[in-house]
Amino acid sequence: MKFKHISDKSHSWLRAAGLVAGLLGPAGWAVAAPALPGVPGLSARDLSVWIAPVEGGAPWLSHRADVAVNPASTMKLVTSFAALDLLGPDYRWRTRWLSPAAIRDGHLTGDLYWQGSGDPAFDRDALADMARTIRARGIGQIDGRLLLDGQVFRTLGSSSELDPDEGRSYQVGPDALLTQFKTVELTLLATPSGWAVRPAPALPGLQIDNRLQRDDSGRECPSAARLVSQTVRGQEVSLSGRLPESCDGSHLYVPVFDHARFQSEAFAAAWQAAGGQGQPAAASGSTPAGARELARHDSPPLSQVLTDLNRYSNNVMARQVFLTLGAANPQSGDTARDAASAVRASLARHGIDTQGFAFENGAGLSRHERVTAAGLGEMLRAAQATPFWAEFASLLPRPGGEGTLKRRLPALAEQARFKTGTLNDVRALAGYLDAGGRRWAVVLIANRAGISNAQLDQLLEGLYPQLEAAGHDAAGLQ
Repeated sequence: MKFKHISDKSHSWLRAAGLVAGLLGPAGWAVAAPALPGVPGLSARDLSVWIAPVEGGAPWLSHRADVAVNPASTMKLVTSFAALDLLGPDYRWRTRWLSPAAIRDGHLTGDLYWQGSGDPAFDRDALADMARTIRARGIGQIDGRLLLDGQVFRTLGSSSELDPDEGRSYQVGPDALLTQFKTVELTLLATPSGWAVRPAPALPGLQIDNRLQRDDSGRECPSAARLVSQTVRGQEVSLSGRLPESCDGSHLYVPVFDHARFQSEAFAAAWQAAGGQGQPAAASGSTPAGARELARHDSPPLSQVLTDLNRYSNNVMARQVFLTLGAANPQSGDTARDAASAVRASLARHGIDTQGFAFENGAGLSRHERVTAAGLGEMLRAAQATPFWAEFASLLPRPGGEGTLKRRLPALAEQARFKTGTLNDVRALAGYLDAGGRRWAVVLIANRAGISNAQLDQLLEGLYPQLEAAGHDAAGLQ
């Protein structure tokens, strides 16, 4: 494997900043003093770096590693570690429909309760399956109300100070009855006269103001989302823009309504599709004791949920998992705060120093969440000694694969597995790198506006030859 050459010459300013870990490696073997490669526009004062062999010992390289910094989405790894530790890889969320009412002549003679547990992956297919189950029990009409029981989550945490991004799908807040990420999928279909828009789920109250126009230039479709201006006002989604025919079949994902309305309308769509009659009025309610179960859905196992969560850096799913850690406490009163306590306790139990850590929503979609590079790195190292190591390692995307590393670090495709982190003023990588016959835990975090993913990638690629040499030198001296 050939790697892009980046000079590994030691720089005096790097040494002055304390970037050199020392001349003794983890087992006392002598190694060349490491240094960060020079990357144009990337300053040492903006970086936190921690690199160490996963088997233990002193870090090979540590710079500003004890400084509390914003981790962006690498915080998802912390939430995932704690979830695997506290809930187990096979944990599943359960969604239930229950009722105390009798069934007579095809009628459910009272209220139907929708009881959620915070399933991050509950979607319209799961909803449709539950509606079909209700119909299979001989219920064709619901005489009472649809009562939404989401009390498993109390306080939800926030994604504070990100108001400019409000309305984006990744900004959808958590909910115990989260359905389809509270997002409607709009399929764009080219017609002879223009564009048709097909929503899924087909929410009864959703109105679409379709102002899309044909672009007959014959050009390729870069991304429908880049070409379409979308505005949501109340129950109306307005779409405008000019699209080439090559955008036919493209999808847009638009958050609409509040959670309760989305859930009630999604239920109505699924109920009608299953052949049910009427649309029961929706309200909040607590499931009464003794209500019998009419339908249920179990989520995929936690390990699968976490894989999707990290591969695509899904903020909504991460926030759901985080709150579940608080709700899992039988004494939970403040779900978000209990979640933070649970994560901190999990890390401490594995010997990880959480001083400098701060939690808000567990997703990294925050201006206030903090980690230290050393703490995050020690967590990566601790993971390989846990019973859930295989599941944790599989969470991390590979360069060139699906997810956030698909178009990054091609030279390290076989050696690297990393979680990315991106905010306007944050770029981060945390994961594992195989070099010199060893596996290294690597954390690189830059906190400054204007730093690019390409710069951080260049830094990692420049470190690789040094890690190769360090690993081989250590092996030769043992």
